Amino acid sequence: MIVADSIGFAATHTICGILSELPGFEVSHGSQNFETKAPIGPGSQSPAAFARSMAEAARAGRHPVAVHTNFPPQAMQAACLAEGITYRLLVRAPQAQIESCYAWIAKKALDGDAAGFLGALKVGLAPLQGAQIAASLPNVLYAFALQHVCGFNLMGLQTGAEVLRMEDLLSEEAAFRAAFEVPADCAIPHFEGEEKRLASHRSKSQLEALGAPEREVILARLKVTAGGIALPVSDLAQRLGYS
Repeated sequence: MIVADSIGFAATHTICGILSELPGFEVSHGSQNFETKAPIGPGSQSPAAFARSMAEAARAGRHPVAVHTNFPPQAMQAACLAEGITYRLLVRAPQAQIESCYAWIAKKALDGDAAGFLGALKVGLAPLQGAQIAASLPNVLYAFALQHVCGFNLMGLQTGAEVLRMEDLLSEEAAFRAAFEVPADCAIPHFEGEEKRLASHRSKSQLEALGAPEREVILARLKVTAGGIALPVSDLAQRLGYS
């Protein structure tokens, strides 16, 4: 039983696509209900109930894996520990993960998603003002993406969980097998000439119309904050194993 948790934007669609092809695997992606696999929202389980559902699936003879639950890392890790589930943190090189999140939130804002935009404004505006960076729309959305992605990863690191880098998982069969406990006699098509790459959160034309955020300035001046800790993105990248 494995939970590879992530805020998303780390090839989670591709990783779950690979896992779903393996016999005996029951895979949950982007859900907080292991029984229904429904998107996060109404009907979600608690971390404890989610973990119990995974344990029930294992007792029924399946190989349960959950990716990108979006539960708070400390709460989910504790729930996993109670059921004998291995909890790991799935990440991507921070700037690349931020870019993917930025594309996602920018599309939401430009499509008129009021809740998404207001959420981004609440998270992204104050840090920009504190760092004396112009509060333009692209800057606010990029600042939100930075904190949304890196804040979760920082909380994940504070659990002491093993870090899985998606770049390693998709390029190294041994790393993928170890991360998800894939039996040696189980073929993985992705590593046998049937490479799977499922893209998401892309809206290139809209992003070009929006204009570019001040990426370098934001990355240099803003700090990631979570669990009483604040540190630059460059420091977080080193802690995650990216030089």
